[in-house]
Amino acid sequence: MPQKKDILIQNLLTKGVSRIIDREHLEEQLRSDKKLRIKFGIDPTGTVVHIGHAVPILKLRAFQELGHQIVLIIGDSTAQVGDTSDKDAERPMLKREETRKNAENYLAQFGKILDLSKLEVHYNSEWMDTTNFNTVGELAKNFSVAEMLDRDNFSKRFKAGIRISLQEFLYPIMQGWDNVQVKADVEVGGNDQYFNLLAGRPLQEVYGQSKQAIMTFNLIEGTDGRKMSKTYKNFIGLSDAPNDMFVKIMEIKDELILLYFIHCTTLLLSEIEPYKARLLSDENPKYIKMDLASIIVSLYHGEEAAIAGKVYFEKVLTDGIVPSEEEIEKAYLDTKEIDLGNLLKEIKLCATTGDVKNALSGGSIRVNNEVVSDSKMMISLSSEKGILIQMGKKKFRNVFLK
Repeated sequence: MPQKKDILIQNLLTKGVSRIIDREHLEEQLRSDKKLRIKFGIDPTGTVVHIGHAVPILKLRAFQELGHQIVLIIGDSTAQVGDTSDKDAERPMLKREETRKNAENYLAQFGKILDLSKLEVHYNSEWMDTTNFNTVGELAKNFSVAEMLDRDNFSKRFKAGIRISLQEFLYPIMQGWDNVQVKADVEVGGNDQYFNLLAGRPLQEVYGQSKQAIMTFNLIEGTDGRKMSKTYKNFIGLSDAPNDMFVKIMEIKDELILLYFIHCTTLLLSEIEPYKARLLSDENPKYIKMDLASIIVSLYHGEEAAIAGKVYFEKVLTDGIVPSEEEIEKAYLDTKEIDLGNLLKEIKLCATTGDVKNALSGGSIRVNNEVVSDSKMMISLSSEKGILIQMGKKKFRNVFLK
């Protein structure tokens, strides 16, 4: 067991990790019997959780498997302020009701990775709503305007004359206040969160707590080679249908295969080595990528779904055969009649109205094997016979009335 624990600790500290603040101390704590409090905060600003978001969640799983306490902070208060870490403008404010509804969806998807029964979950409104202006002033005096403007995106906006609201300066202070409230030993997040993660350390020191260690990760690229983002529509969603997930993974660039093995699977580094060796050989990367797709789909949907996804990919994309009715994902809607534009969004073939417009104008949509272009076309649903919706060559849905 000690040897196995050592392997798990080394993988935890190195696999996919960009940087660690206080690494030596963190490693000492991991080798001790102390149960650490590992904090991860997320603002529920939407409904989609993709495998890029899942990178730190997979690391939380590694901590959880070593017996540590995962503390998830749902930022229903911070989401109303808006984090601009990866933005070049202010974020719009969300309503509390929106964030709560989105949070429920996030948790359901996190359950694909973490043991939710062992999770400690807090909404940061628990303490933010009772934090008075005097306390805000006490917190704020630990940070200077110069330190805030040293942040990369603030610096660029300031030099470009783009407005920066004082409210935005409050965001990292609020995140640091979260850390004090939950007494975090470690906080994890993407590299774009580095400034916010650091904010907790001076506040913890002021309040007599040990300063947390910090672990960050690189942002992964999506199916088009750009940063994985809902904005770019290049993401692979945790709730994507197994076949769709398999196909999307097969679309990533070959140079991303190894990075996806590292960041998007639960394999140990030693278990990834054979795939690395295959990538350096003359083997067609397609077959290594198929193994990658099988591993990721299995993680979120189970082994049977992964096997079916591989069969689907080979049949539909490689051989050009239309999948059988049994192989096509079924979707059930409450509405007896619905226009095509909204139908495409409901069955998750399109995320936005813009996506619908692009798909229809490009001749990518077929309804019962007929190409259609009118988003307002009314579709009548039946509980007995499905409506076959096809987008491009890869995506199919058989839609029924619930």
